[in-house]
Amino acid sequence: MKAQQSSFDLDINGYVKELGQISTNNAFSDIRYDNILHHRLETEWDLSTHFEFRADLRSRLLNGYTVNNTPGLEQFYENDANYFDLSWVWFATDQSLMHSNIDRLHLSYINGPWEIHAGRQRINWGRTYVWNPNDLFNNYAFLDFDYEERPGVDALSLQYNWSYASSIEVGYRLGDSWEESIVSGIIRTNWENYDIQFTAGHYLDKTTLGTGWAGYIGDAGFKGEISYFHPEDQFFEDTGHFTATTGFDYMLSNGLYLQGELLYNGGYNSKGRPLSTLVRPPSADNLFIAKTGFFLNGSYQLHPLVSGNLGFMGSFDRSIFITIPQVSISVTDDIDLLLLSQLLKGSVFKNATDAANLFYFRLKWSY
Repeated sequence: MKAQQSSFDLDINGYVKELGQISTNNAFSDIRYDNILHHRLETEWDLSTHFEFRADLRSRLLNGYTVNNTPGLEQFYENDANYFDLSWVWFATDQSLMHSNIDRLHLSYINGPWEIHAGRQRINWGRTYVWNPNDLFNNYAFLDFDYEERPGVDALSLQYNWSYASSIEVGYRLGDSWEESIVSGIIRTNWENYDIQFTAGHYLDKTTLGTGWAGYIGDAGFKGEISYFHPEDQFFEDTGHFTATTGFDYMLSNGLYLQGELLYNGGYNSKGRPLSTLVRPPSADNLFIAKTGFFLNGSYQLHPLVSGNLGFMGSFDRSIFITIPQVSISVTDDIDLLLLSQLLKGSVFKNATDAANLFYFRLKWSY
């Protein structure tokens, strides 16, 4: 949808989603139901030749088992993890809760090779698919599949592009203190058939250096990221750690698309709660609920309107195994149906949840 005024152009887009979730134990004797009705409004304003403004609003109506049985849920949704509080709860009862948050709200100046963005934005530095140690500003939880746009951050970013594949970018995330701020830079360039990047800066209470790449070995895609984090408080007394990922992807002649990724999570902290850690954005220096991780995935276009996907996530050092099958169906040009499961197995989840089998169905209408 596009509206034109005398001084600016306005693009309005969005969607409405109905997401149902059934949670059950392995014996299927305890069945729980949750429901989310989700509306997203996306607006882009062309203010002049060089200035743009973006504002996106995310609203969700929740009801079911989680709302009925989670004390303090209203406070959780009222809390905004960013510097500015742009989240609020419209109402909360024993049966339902409705909340909204603005996850994009920034002014952009674009003039030739220069880009400046100020406000709530997404600064994406990741290269790999599941875990991103280079993504200092906007890491995301892979299992939170219903948040395709991923969270934004209150920041100022400046980028200069001197070629189609080469640029330098500096970002500053606002924080109440130096230990809650991020100030970092990235240089991107191209070497032969590889896109390469180097990162450096201050990440919360640590100094970080990193590198990432994306290219090919033969016909297979090859990507990776490595970051080193060193505590700043006692810089010469403490030791730091590495977090690294590497991944491959390959398309077979029959159309089967395969992906694989490995993680070494040097900043692993065993005190985290397994379920909340998996579905909330992690820190760049502690990306998973184990020291190591792996992900295997295969997807296939079953029909021009139907695609299937089967993923496996796990660890080499902890008893974790997650199976993620899904089917996506294009019902019409603007309506999509998704059927997806997350089956959590292993001793890590035995004491964490009584309902480790999650089944989702989602209907999405885009406008």
